[in-house]
Amino acid sequence: MECLVQNKHQKEMNEKCSVGVTHFQLVQMKDFRFSYKFKMACKEDVLKLCPNIKKKVDVVICLSTTVRNDTLQDIKDQRVSLKCRKQLRVEELEMSEDIRLEPELYDSCKQDIGKHCQNVPYGNAQMIECLKDNKKQLTQRCHQKIFKLQENEMMDPELDYTLMRVCKQMIKRFCPESDSKNMLQCLKQNKNSELMDPKCKQMITKRQITQSSDYRLNPVLRKACKADIPKFCESILIKAKDDSELEGQVISCLKLKYADQRLSPDCEDQIRVILQESALDYRLDPQLQLHCSDEISSLCAEEAAAQEQTGQVEECLKANLLKIKNEQCKKEVLNMLKESKADIFVDPVLHTACALDLKHQCAAILPGKGRQMSCLMEALEDKRVRLQPECKKRLQDRIEMWSYAARVAPAEGFADLAMQVVMSPSKNYILSMMALCVCMLFLVGILCGRITKRVTRELKDR
Repeated sequence: MECLVQNKHQKEMNEKCSVGVTHFQLVQMKDFRFSYKFKMACKEDVLKLCPNIKKKVDVVICLSTTVRNDTLQDIKDQRVSLKCRKQLRVEELEMSEDIRLEPELYDSCKQDIGKHCQNVPYGNAQMIECLKDNKKQLTQRCHQKIFKLQENEMMDPELDYTLMRVCKQMIKRFCPESDSKNMLQCLKQNKNSELMDPKCKQMITKRQITQSSDYRLNPVLRKACKADIPKFCESILIKAKDDSELEGQVISCLKLKYADQRLSPDCEDQIRVILQESALDYRLDPQLQLHCSDEISSLCAEEAAAQEQTGQVEECLKANLLKIKNEQCKKEVLNMLKESKADIFVDPVLHTACALDLKHQCAAILPGKGRQMSCLMEALEDKRVRLQPECKKRLQDRIEMWSYAARVAPAEGFADLAMQVVMSPSKNYILSMMALCVCMLFLVGILCGRITKRVTRELKDR
């Protein structure tokens, strides 16, 4: 039966047999004792951890929750036995294939299925994928269930039936030794390989867009930034509702703190990755999409239609900054410019143009914290250094953009002000004037102190 379940969607499978197998699965859901292998493997665990539960789906949820909690708390001696955990994985994967095998999810989304996915087959997770695609139009109850489902899938990508089916061969090629939790991370790292299957690449991008909508759907980021999120983004968390997306607000908040160099090292590493990914594909930045949809349609329609992940839409918005009327959109583009100051890798167009110069002029400079950008700016000012024409042009364009950004959005703090000074083409002049002012104040202080604090000889002799 397990073999038939695994192969029921193969082209060679008899249609009547496939229907019969699905019917058998639905009958099994009524009582876990109908599944012989599951019952034999997990009987003792069910009696100990999930007493008085008979419905198979409830038993699976109960045991899965126990396993997940033990894993998150790093408990060595897990309460669910190893043989039961192995069989539990089989049952979880089966349930992820057909929404009808998850009665609670199915009942919550019946109305939405009739409205948005009427002609979509139930099997091969097609119905679940359809509901994910229409998530913003779902009723609140169904939306909450789908959000929870996606949260579980992101924690354990092996439960994402569609991803595992579409990327099956690519997982064998690129991630044969990755465990289930790191599967999506591995696929993301290899997404731009020439050997990557286009359908799998498209699916990976789709899952990245989902992750970018809410930090809770990115378990790696959530763990790395567990201290930074409540520290810097508390106002957003207060307004947040359970099981509804934050539209990338927390991630945008952390991006700004990255530009100000205020994040912890682990969180900074994760935000750097997110910044580099979203700089190449605007669809991975929900706030930019939300506020700049009209500007993208009117000013950057050609770049958006190409859907090439090369950062051309972002570059188009930067180039048309003066034409943007929407204040929220302008703010998002200014934030992009601010982020690119902190890390040249966040500006893919500039990085590509200056790759050779970075290698020659700034090879010993560590990336991040604006160091490589400062190195290039110094090279631009140095008349003895000859930069590549394209790099020189791009740098001059960025100076104009940053100059405009400084006028429109003044420094919000000392760190931001320091960064603006460091990145300024007149840095040496500004620092010289600041040093001169400090010297003058010091000199005035000494002279005034000698005049106002004169002490008589009698007091000195005492």
